[in-house]
Amino acid sequence: MDFSYATTASETDWNEWNGRNVDVRDGGISLETATAIRQSDLETRAIDHAVDPSGVLYTVRPSGGLYRYDPDTELEQQLLDRTEATLTDPVAVCATADRVFVIDSTDGRIAVLSPRLQRLIGTLETPASEPAGLAHSDGTIYVLDEREGIVTVERGKTTDSTTGWDLGTPTDIAADDGQLYLLDPLNGVSTVRAFRGGEEVESASVPGATFETEDGPVSPVALSVTAGRLFVTGAVAGETESALYEWDPDSESFSERHRFDDPCVELDGRFVENTDQYEFYGLLGDDQNCHALTETSLNKRHPRRDRYVGTAFQRFDSGAQGNEWHRLSLGIGRSSASTQVRVRYLATDSPALVELDAAEITRLAPKTVDMLRDDGITSVWELINCDPARVASRHEDVFPRNVRYWQGVALSNLSEHAEGNWTTVDSLNPTDVLFEDGNGRYLFVNLELVGTPESAPRVDSIRAFCPRQTYLRYLPELYQEDDQSTEFLERFLSVFERIFVDIEEEIDGIGQYFDPQGVPSESLAWLERWLAVDSRVDWPESARRELLARAPELYKQRGTKRGLRELVELYLRYATPVGQSTGLDRADGTDPDSPAAGTADTADSASATHDTPSCGSADTPSGHRLYFLDHSSLESIEREAAWSQYASELPDRPGFALFCGPLRSDDERAAVEALASSQKPAHVGSAVVFLENECTLGSGTFLGINSKLTSREFSLGEAALGGETVLEPRN
Repeated sequence: MDFSYATTASETDWNEWNGRNVDVRDGGISLETATAIRQSDLETRAIDHAVDPSGVLYTVRPSGGLYRYDPDTELEQQLLDRTEATLTDPVAVCATADRVFVIDSTDGRIAVLSPRLQRLIGTLETPASEPAGLAHSDGTIYVLDEREGIVTVERGKTTDSTTGWDLGTPTDIAADDGQLYLLDPLNGVSTVRAFRGGEEVESASVPGATFETEDGPVSPVALSVTAGRLFVTGAVAGETESALYEWDPDSESFSERHRFDDPCVELDGRFVENTDQYEFYGLLGDDQNCHALTETSLNKRHPRRDRYVGTAFQRFDSGAQGNEWHRLSLGIGRSSASTQVRVRYLATDSPALVELDAAEITRLAPKTVDMLRDDGITSVWELINCDPARVASRHEDVFPRNVRYWQGVALSNLSEHAEGNWTTVDSLNPTDVLFEDGNGRYLFVNLELVGTPESAPRVDSIRAFCPRQTYLRYLPELYQEDDQSTEFLERFLSVFERIFVDIEEEIDGIGQYFDPQGVPSESLAWLERWLAVDSRVDWPESARRELLARAPELYKQRGTKRGLRELVELYLRYATPVGQSTGLDRADGTDPDSPAAGTADTADSASATHDTPSCGSADTPSGHRLYFLDHSSLESIEREAAWSQYASELPDRPGFALFCGPLRSDDERAAVEALASSQKPAHVGSAVVFLENECTLGSGTFLGINSKLTSREFSLGEAALGGETVLEPRN
């Protein structure tokens, strides 16, 4: 059966709808969200704390110990205590992705720890006599010293970079992207100051002494800079409650993000890229208890109704006066017992719907209505859909914000009109609506979405079918003579017609289910089973689609070195960001078609590959190290100690070891291990060795795989005595 229909099925289509407290996301329309911060007490007292880029928290306790807390596993462990020779009275800590720095107040010495090794790897001497804070950015350590000012440690060398800075007595320090930020009381006023390369920076990103909020001036206590955004904690003048504020460079003002029960005296945080949200840790109160502050998205309340509800309107045009609209179908992508979708509709031949009249829109002044009429805006629908900037440009005393306010009034009026005059569908969360009264060129549709702070319905698509036609036209004319029976039969047959039309559409679109790039996400696992591809639901969806598209090619290479390499590279390309440099050269001269555990042409071979440690590593396009090693690869190694180091990683003959890394998480490691186990020949053993960016000679070091010896060279200005320079007598 052929129908014409108007549809909304993409984010572009949904953006043409008009509404309030609704947002277009994930391909559909749902309630608008706002970012809130949730606070949780970690029940830990600390002198200072720091967060590394992965979200791991490091705290210096009053007992003098340094502790590590992983929020993902909620596990805590002690890394150092006062029994360490280099740590007597720690007062401040900062952390990077691969180092943790702790400064001691006794002698200003900085202890350097490796989180991976979980032990001290060195110390840095500084002239700081009264250290109070520590920050790190782009290889430079900044020490806030109450007597010396700012002490800078760069590449292990201490420099005095505070000359000419005209500092007062800074109380807090932060660093980001090579720029240093200080909270410095000048003339009795707390001021945020920024320095780069020894020069003070003044821009809209730095508020200076301006700490004005909507509630009044703020006295800042602590600051944190994360992904270029400045956050401070403090209390509004005359109030006791402390709050977290974010600086907005565009409006050059602070906005309140969260309110504390106790003053927040220390703050540190990070930006989580995959969620586009911030995470903070703060030390609160006199006891400096550590609290986690996590951003989360919550649904917003309707601005005029004390409920989590949103409304959206659209007008569909059939192009024919007196058209009989037939059916409305909705694709509801997300719903629950606590959410509702309600539908209202109205069919009419009038495009205006509600005339723009001061008597009907009581909150608009008559002169405003007259002005809009002069601009050609004569109805509520036209006002809602007008361009505020364009309307404002025609009048000297009108601004876009004024027009947006009028549009809000018009939306409220349209909502009232829909509730009182439109047809309301009896069922909640309907997926199909057969129109009882749908005569008119235009079909106005109103969606009302009801949710809770945490959950909201999402409508992915909506289609309006016309003109009305049913299976009645296939029956003898006898059944169409009586108007009353005709109406009943049309409605009765529409039930069956709706079912068969949907089936016909499924048949017409069956081809997409066999297309790896076009198959719907919910049917992806079915296509994997249909093609006998191992289901990898924990993989990124884009990786699963590529795996399906390349399945015939990869089946031919199953059990070979190339096949395993291709699969591992495919996964790593999607699992880990591209461009993670390893610093090693590609020098794999072997035949990529050789089996994973042999050189024969079949997967049954038990002979070894030709890869040897001396031939270098094979870096993937995604920047990872990927190298195969088997027993024959060790034949060129003469030293017993080196031979045993590599042999210890190999399983029994026949077998191979896959060296791979660096990887970011246990999930990635588990995925690589699963690939190595499932893609090898059945009789061949396998082992996976995970490599890190850093290595220590004698422990986890494999020459030519995760380390490489370079030739000595002299470069004036970069040479280090004893490292790359040899002093000889002058001739």
